[in-house]
Amino acid sequence: MLLGIDVGGTFTDAVVVGEDGILAQAKVPTTHGNLLAGILAVMDEALAGLEPGALRRVALSTTIVTNTVVEGKTDPVALFLLPGPGLDLAGLIPGAPQRLTGYIDHRGRETAAPLEEEVREACRSSGLELCAVAGKFAVRNPKHELAVAGWLRKYASPEHITLGSAVSGGLNFWRRVNSAYYNAAVWRTFGRFAAAAEDAVRRRGIVAPLYILKADGGTIPLPAARELPLEAVFTGPAASVLGVMALAAPAGEAVSLDIGGTTTDIALWRDGAPLFAERGAKVSGYPTAVRSFWLHSVGVGGDSHVRREAGEIAVGPERRGPAMAAGGPEPTVADAMIVAGLADFGDAGKAAAAMGRLAAPGQESRAVAGEVLAAAAEKICQAIAAMIEERAAEPVYRVEDILHGVRPQPKAVIGVGGAAAGLAPIVARKLGLDSIIPEGATVANAIGAALARPTLEITLRADTEQGYYTVAELGLHGRLPERRLSLADAERIAARHLADRAAKAGIPVTDLETVAAEEFNVVRGFSTTGKIITCRLQIKPGVTAAGREGGDW
Repeated sequence: MLLGIDVGGTFTDAVVVGEDGILAQAKVPTTHGNLLAGILAVMDEALAGLEPGALRRVALSTTIVTNTVVEGKTDPVALFLLPGPGLDLAGLIPGAPQRLTGYIDHRGRETAAPLEEEVREACRSSGLELCAVAGKFAVRNPKHELAVAGWLRKYASPEHITLGSAVSGGLNFWRRVNSAYYNAAVWRTFGRFAAAAEDAVRRRGIVAPLYILKADGGTIPLPAARELPLEAVFTGPAASVLGVMALAAPAGEAVSLDIGGTTTDIALWRDGAPLFAERGAKVSGYPTAVRSFWLHSVGVGGDSHVRREAGEIAVGPERRGPAMAAGGPEPTVADAMIVAGLADFGDAGKAAAAMGRLAAPGQESRAVAGEVLAAAAEKICQAIAAMIEERAAEPVYRVEDILHGVRPQPKAVIGVGGAAAGLAPIVARKLGLDSIIPEGATVANAIGAALARPTLEITLRADTEQGYYTVAELGLHGRLPERRLSLADAERIAARHLADRAAKAGIPVTDLETVAAEEFNVVRGFSTTGKIITCRLQIKPGVTAAGREGGDW
């Protein structure tokens, strides 16, 4: 059995999945002041009558990292940069960086050594409990990052140090700096949550390994996530994408809507797969190297506050409590759904009274409900249109994009989440598209968390002229066994290192894929003297077959 738990803005859902499908499911209100209380409550309800010892895996989709960033509750981080010559990132990154001497060039060669005295002097100041270190070309040679980290431990003994090259093996110094900073900034908060989660599941007699969902739709074991907590950002929207993948993966182009109590998370699909953010997710407006689905959230959900502004219906983005039908203080979208006959819960009389508050003179409550739902659907339609335009404006990098175009042309709307049955069909009608509400839509996020595959990636770069290769995420800088190396040879070496890294993390290697690969000739004196080869491999994200590894749901 697999247990998936999704902590949403309004509800916390859980599902238990076995070989025959969903064995049990539960839904409880999210306890914002104490997330673990809600997790324990939903776990107890879902596992009632089942044997906890039979669970093979527990996967959590949690908002703990996202909330920490959004609410401005991150810890201060001492940021050390080795940028070398070029762009000054001051003002473009969070925090005030300490610039250090030392430079690795684009080929991974040391041009200037870092100075231990600079680090020792910096360690005389306070506030070095959490540190981040990033060098511009550290992915080509992590030597300087490792040296600075060693000196920080020697003179300051910080609780944690994040290295930029360990967070991402790809180029783009700006994104790696932001990634390293935020990884350190949420490390302590996530560590407390992880310790409490481990204790909670063990007290329930669960011995199965505990995983955290990542932004790219994979999962990572909790011990590994402790060192890379930034991977857990945006896991809620990622869970909804995986839920759609498990329940109703579209054959062509489509748009999926996860309409919960607080927000609607939007994803675009092509050929049964969700589109990815090409260069990485943004955290608090700062671009990072975190690989993630390309998602957009809009503040429209079942519990969105509804009111009139200048005579017009306004929806969200605030949530002021549950629907009036469920005892809440203000009219909501859910109240409109009840009056329109699209939902059946709570006190219908109170829902009608909620619409009465919004009614124009002589307007019936059902007409007001239709106006509310139209306004909510219009906000979602506008967000979808903005996503399509943004995608169409993306630079073209691949031949595939030239042949098929980058502008998405969805043919269907797939709705999941508690409010999807009421709102998704209205959105689809406005867009002139088909509407699909799959069975299990109300707990799709928890299903996605339960079935998500464990994933991991590495980036290998080989310079055959120099005779070395690096695996940035492992801090590895080694000699090539031979200088006549092909791209296929490099991918085999990368696959071996990925398998070793996965074994140490306790992740099964099921389905490897090459995310990116390129090779360039090095030419000197009109002769080819070597190659520079780069390849990035990962254990492919996706959903597993219920109750067993591999296959499809």
